[in-house]
Amino acid sequence: MSRIVSRSTQSIADAVEELAALKLIEAGRAEVRVFQTSPLFKLYLLNRTEAFFGFYPVVRHSVAIKGEPVEIFDPMGKDATLFHWAATEDPDAIPTQYVSEAQSWFDSVWNSVAKEYAL
Repeated sequence: MSRIVSRSTQSIADAVEELAALKLIEAGRAEVRVFQTSPLFKLYLLNRTEAFFGFYPVVRHSVAIKGEPVEIFDPMGKDATLFHWAATEDPDAIPTQYVSEAQSWFDSVWNSVAKEYAL
């Protein structure tokens, strides 16, 4: 799991740095924090105005742990279908409320239980 986290977070940070280096965005940086929980969904928030969200389907399969096969339930993040939400000028619009609530949830985790993760 730690290799998956490292690979995933580094690829996002590399993509942000490349976008900035190519001048495709004015500026960019990635900061990563982690907290201990089973991953259930994927959430990307962009500039507090857009959200991409998808649930992780859970499958049962065998993995090798210390050379022995172990049956596990595995959340398959790479298979998550992402849904796009974009805030509008209307504060009562469902997409606007969704982005706001997703950002509020993220901020609450980021500022409480999440700890810095070195890239």
